[in-house]
Amino acid sequence: MTNARRKVDLKPLLEKVLVDFPPAARTKADPVQFPRWFFEQGRPVFETEAVALFSAMLAYGSASQFIKKIKAVMESCDWQYLDLITGKISIKSWPAYRLSTAEEIRAFALASGDVITRFGSLKELFLSGYLPEESIKDGLIRLHTELLAACKTYLNPVPRGLRHLLPDPDSGGCAKRWHMFLRWMVRKNDGVDMNLWAEVSPAKLLIPLDRHISRISRNLGLTTRKSDDWKTAEEISENLRKFDAEDPIKYDFSLCHLGIAGECTHGKDQQLCKRCILSPACLALHKKT
Repeated sequence: MTNARRKVDLKPLLEKVLVDFPPAARTKADPVQFPRWFFEQGRPVFETEAVALFSAMLAYGSASQFIKKIKAVMESCDWQYLDLITGKISIKSWPAYRLSTAEEIRAFALASGDVITRFGSLKELFLSGYLPEESIKDGLIRLHTELLAACKTYLNPVPRGLRHLLPDPDSGGCAKRWHMFLRWMVRKNDGVDMNLWAEVSPAKLLIPLDRHISRISRNLGLTTRKSDDWKTAEEISENLRKFDAEDPIKYDFSLCHLGIAGECTHGKDQQLCKRCILSPACLALHKKT
């Protein structure tokens, strides 16, 4: 961990955020609400993971907007998502969303159904590439490769909007939505995550990295990297393992809560900063005092 951060024990501060703001309390404003519903209804694991993939890959931009789009699909198929993506039923129209057309979103969903039919589940496909002694990247590459190939059944060549829904985990990018999907699948059932892929250790997970998480992480001395890429996600996650080697990504919520609440100004509002639980360790505050 960088020496730039003041010598403050960060772990109890992160733990306090988890206690004061329990992650399960925010599921209604999070895309995880959709796979959680299927999970809590006791639906088949391979259907729940398919809903999780769909929800995670649409989760960019405005939360209110992508939640609206996901909900529209679920309601259109009367929450029979597995029947929808395996062709047993159809819906009148698919929504478009930002970079992706309705046709591209449809192709992505149906491709996931094809992969589940072929391999039995997304988990089995991931595990066929996963190397436990190394990292999760090979499992994600396997998932991505087969899903992209299945997309070509519906749209070939695969257009830009469809590729955006399935970012390449081997491109060097931070792959936030893939890591969020894995977190939901792997971590223990805590009211948010579901532990459907018990074969994968949560110790191997990487932080779902976005611009806010990266700024908070720099302010807390969890990374010195300037770019928001895979290596930065690795560095932040490695430093979080010093606080909990077996479950480092449980702190994901601690790091993103202030952004969700709209209270983190990254040092611009010093009075607001001083009320923050993480303020004793935050460079954005103390470099100005």
